[in-house]
Amino acid sequence: MTRSPRELANQKIQHRKQQEALLSDLLTVVDALDRAAEHWQQAETSQFSPAKPLSWWQRWRALLTTTMTTATAADSEPMAEVVTSAKEGIEMIRATMLNILSQHEVEPLLAKGQPFDPESMNALGQQADAIAPPNTVVQEVVRGYQWKDRILREAQVIVAASSTAASSTTASSTTASSVLESKQTSTQTSLNAEENKR
Repeated sequence: MTRSPRELANQKIQHRKQQEALLSDLLTVVDALDRAAEHWQQAETSQFSPAKPLSWWQRWRALLTTTMTTATAADSEPMAEVVTSAKEGIEMIRATMLNILSQHEVEPLLAKGQPFDPESMNALGQQADAIAPPNTVVQEVVRGYQWKDRILREAQVIVAASSTAASSTTASSTTASSVLESKQTSTQTSLNAEENKR
């Protein structure tokens, strides 16, 4: 049984939508791995940071009870190994996942330090920053990804604002909402055009 060109086109569209849904689901796993890697990095940093200075009575007590300090040092070595091992394991899994996504032409979007692009980014807010020029991304809250020639997920970012622009938040929220409305309109128009082709 041969299929009509229309059925083949519909099948191709459905296949692409299924691929996009699967890749979007995998991005949530990458986000979780990013958070885990950040957590273990912080744990490792705090594990190896110098201890707080002891008061005179704590030092005196430590001199009297040397067994306590020996036990604490012995306990911290295995903990350091666990933290380092967990961090390395998470980073290996994350690198593998990003490699697999790269093989399927899914690439992260560079956002931090870049000018705000409403086509690939969604501004969550503005932050006064004396160093960065206005409308420059100063923080990436959620990383965006591109699949082939399409934006798979927009980057969620915080944008730099001059000190005067940060105080007038009503004007910026109006601009952000108009950008969002125009993006929704263009998306709806492209969806309608795609359906009309069928």
